[in-house]
This record gives sequence, structure tokens and C-alpha cells, in this order.
Amino acid sequence: MRMNKPVRVIRIVVPVLCCIVFGWWLSKQDSILSLGTLSALLSAGLFALTLTAALTRLADGRFDSGLPSCSTPDMPRQRLGAWGILVGFGIVVTLVQYLVISLLSRPHGDFLHSFQQLYYRSDVAHYMGIARHWYVNAGNERLRLVFLPLYPLAVRLTTWNKDYFTGALIAAQVFSLALLPAAYELFRVDLDRRSAMACARVLFLLPGAAFLRVPMSEGLFLLLTLLGVLFARKKRFLLAGLFTALSALTRSLGVLLLGLLFLEMLSSFLDEYRKDKQAALRLVPGYIASLLLGCCGTALYLFINWQVSGHPLTFLTYQRENWNQQLGFFFNTASYQVEYAFMYWNSGDLKSVLSLSLPNLVCSFGTLALLYTDRNKMQLSYLLWALVYFAISIGATWLLSGPRYLAMVFPLALAIRRICKTTFSEVLMEIGLLVTQTAYLLMLALDMYVY
Repeated sequence: MRMNKPVRVIRIVVPVLCCIVFGWWLSKQDSILSLGTLSALLSAGLFALTLTAALTRLADGRFDSGLPSCSTPDMPRQRLGAWGILVGFGIVVTLVQYLVISLLSRPHGDFLHSFQQLYYRSDVAHYMGIARHWYVNAGNERLRLVFLPLYPLAVRLTTWNKDYFTGALIAAQVFSLALLPAAYELFRVDLDRRSAMACARVLFLLPGAAFLRVPMSEGLFLLLTLLGVLFARKKRFLLAGLFTALSALTRSLGVLLLGLLFLEMLSSFLDEYRKDKQAALRLVPGYIASLLLGCCGTALYLFINWQVSGHPLTFLTYQRENWNQQLGFFFNTASYQVEYAFMYWNSGDLKSVLSLSLPNLVCSFGTLALLYTDRNKMQLSYLLWALVYFAISIGATWLLSGPRYLAMVFPLALAIRRICKTTFSEVLMEIGLLVTQTAYLLMLALDMYVY
């Protein structure tokens, strides 16, 4: 079958552009022949191959996976039953993990106070500060402007007697459990009931998803992201735009859902255009309104920056000057992560290797490998969104939280689930994920370098 011209152009231009960018980066490196350079090359190569496949599908107009879809909807009783089973699963996993942490990390004092001591070493204190005092423009507290406001506002709703930590812990558990039914509904759009439940469990058990149970914004962000994508897939674009705005008001990368929303709109428009051109054109104002609504979360956050500090982009300055965070090349991250891993190993710092370098490298390369493996089976909007999200989140100039960021990439659950061909392999995979995630959460409790 002969390729059309756009496909031929993409298959030539994308790899060439990637080679040019990588070559420019390589020219800035002190050493060309090193394990860091090889890891960067592997990262860039996997990304380029996957991106080429995704853009080829876009040029061909192949937005859907092409796999047989499940056309039988759930009855109300079946839906509620699935939700109940998944929420029960989440509760059991959470309780088991907290029990393991309590026994093995040997915290002191009562249950809640001990976990407060563990979690306040991370970004939890910043969220608690915003919940208590909102944003300020003086002292070290001004740096909290880099943390977005929706989760701290949610904490206020679950707080009584000014016990913000307990309120935050409750909010985190509610959001982490609520995302299980949301994930099921999203995966159910394409899969049968059993497979959709399995994918929801896998998403809940990803290593970095350990932070769903920590009083931080991950649970709320993933819940809102799933709801935004769900309504986009159901062609309820105004609701999708609303949840996109809320997602972007929780984490800055939530604004990337606008791209996924646009691709779903484009697919819907083209389908309708083939049937009735006038009817398709009448949909355009609604599409535009939905996209504008989706921008409101980011616009509101920029307004808060301006109101507090006098400039809408102050958060970027704080990220750069205090956390050494600015946008870079994701493959550069692979390079320095490998170099630091060997530096830690050679100095005998096994703690940093196990809790920092190794999880970041495994999750980063694992994500790229899964996206590449699933490049022709995944919904196109999911694939392109995941690639852009990966490039920006992993492209941080000093990455500490790769597993936590990548746990938000919900299409990974689909890719992992499709690897498993038998029931035994599914069970083995889920057990392996549970053990890995519990170990990761335990490293956080033991004050290892888990962020």
C-alpha cells in the first residue's frame, strides 16, 4: 500500500529534526562517548520513533486505536458494583501500606502525628501553609507561589479545629479513592468491564502513585485529569473544558489537556463533516467555547501571581532560582541521571542510587518503552498528550520526582494491561506493582531521597 505524501514527509522530517536537536545538544557536552550520552541517545530515539508513529497516524486520520471496542454499556447495578469493588480495593491497599509503614519505619507517637512527621519532609508543608494563610509576598513563604491553589482550597473544606494536616490527609484519601471509579469509566469507553477494572487497578498501583495517598495534589490532579478526558471521549466538551481548567488550577501541566481536548474535537468534527458539513460547522462555536473555558484555570493562576507578586510569571522565577527548575531536554535528564547514579555508586551512596537515580531512570525509560510498544493501539489523543507531558515533565533541569510525575500518565495502565496475555500474568503483574509501590512509599517514610 502506497504512503500518502504527508506521511512520507513526517517519516523523514521528524527523525531529521530530532537528530538536529540531539546533535546540537551533543555538541555542548564535554564527553561524547559516555554512558550518559548513550542513555540520552536511547531516550531521544525511543521518543522520536513514537512521535513519528503518532504524527503518521494523525496525517492518516487514524485517531482511534483500531481495536474492537466494547459496545455493551453497563447497567446501573453493574456500574455501582464495579465502583464499589474498586473503592474497596483502594481502601485495602491503602490500609495495608499504612500498616507496613507504621511497622517498618517505627514512627513515634500516635498514628496521625507519626505520619505528619514523615510527610512534612516533602512539599506537604507548602500546601499546608497555603491552606492556612493563602499566598504571601514576604519571606521564604513567598516561594509557595509555585504551588497551585486548588488542592489547598480543597484542604480547607475537609479541615476542622484548624487541624490542616488531618484535613489534608483525608482529602488525599478521598481523591485517591474517587479516581478509581473515574478511571474505570474512562477505560470502559474502550474496554470490557473486566479489562477496565484491571486498568484502573494498575493505574492505582504504579510506583509513583504512592503519592496519591500522601497529602499532596497528585490525587486531585489525576482525578480531574481523568474526568476531563472522560467527558472529552464522550463528546461532552464543555464539561471536558471545565475539568481541564480545574486540572490546570491544581498542577500547571493540567493545561496540556487542551491538546488532548482539541484532538478529540478534531476527530468528532471530521466524523460529523463526512456526514453533514453544515451540522459539523455548527459544532465549531461550542468547540471554541470549550477550549476557552479550559484556559481559565491557567489564566486564574497567572492572575493570582500578578495579584500577589506584581507579575504573572513570578512562579517561573521562583522555580528557577530556588528549585533549579526550568525547561530543558528530557534526554539531557536521562544523561545526568545516569552520570549521577554512577557517581553515587562509586562514592558508596547506595541510598541515593536506590531511592533517587534508579526510580527516575526506570520510570522514565519504562514510560517511553510502554508508549512505543502501544503506539499503534492507543487512542491518538492519549499518545500525543502523553508524549508532550513526558517531554515537559521529565525535561526539568534538575529532576527529582520522575516517578511521581509519570504516575499521572494514565495511558500507561492501558499499555501495561495489554502486555499481560493471561490471567496469571495479570495477577503477577499487579502483585509486583503493589510490592514495588509499597517499597517506594516505605523509602519515603524512611527519609530516603523520594520526592
